[in-house]
Amino acid sequence: MAVEIPILHDQLTEALNRCRLEEIMDKEVARAARHETSLCVALLDIDNFKKLNDSMGHNAGDQALVHLAAACRETLRPQDTVARYGGEEFTPLLPETELEEAATAITQLQRKLTKKFFLHDNDNVLITFSAGVTQMRPDDSQASIIDRADHAMHHAKQTGKNRVIKAPV
Repeated sequence: MAVEIPILHDQLTEALNRCRLEEIMDKEVARAARHETSLCVALLDIDNFKKLNDSMGHNAGDQALVHLAAACRETLRPQDTVARYGGEEFTPLLPETELEEAATAITQLQRKLTKKFFLHDNDNVLITFSAGVTQMRPDDSQASIIDRADHAMHHAKQTGKNRVIKAPV
C-alpha cells in the first residue's frame, strides 16, 4: 500500500498552503503562549486583482501571485512564515514581533513590491496589496486572529488600498 504524502505548499506560488498554515499557526500560538512572547499575523490581499485578471488574463494574475510570494520570501525574515490563504490572499506569521514592528515589516514588503515590477507581455505591471495586521491576545483562537486581521485588511481596502492597517490589540 502506497503512503500518501500530504501537499504542504501551494503549487503555483510555492508558499505554504492553508492547511499547513493552520498547523504552523497552532505551534506558533503555543510557543508564544509558553514563552510569553508576541505573535503577529497579517492578511494581505492584492489590490484590483479581478481587474488585472479581466484585462490581462489569468496568466498575468497567476504571475502576480507568484511575484508577491517571491517578494515575501525575499523581504520577510527566515523565521517568518508565509502561506497562501486563498485566492489572492496571503498570510504572514511574524513570531516574536510586536504590532508596530509587524506593521513596519509589512510596509517594507509593500515598498519592495512597488519597486519591483513584473513583466507581462513586455509591460511593466505594478502589483500592490492592502493589509491588516494584528497581534495575538491571550484569549485568541486562530479564527479570531485571522478575523481581526481580515477586518483591518478590509478597512485598508475601503480607505484607499495599498496600505497597512493595524487592528487594535
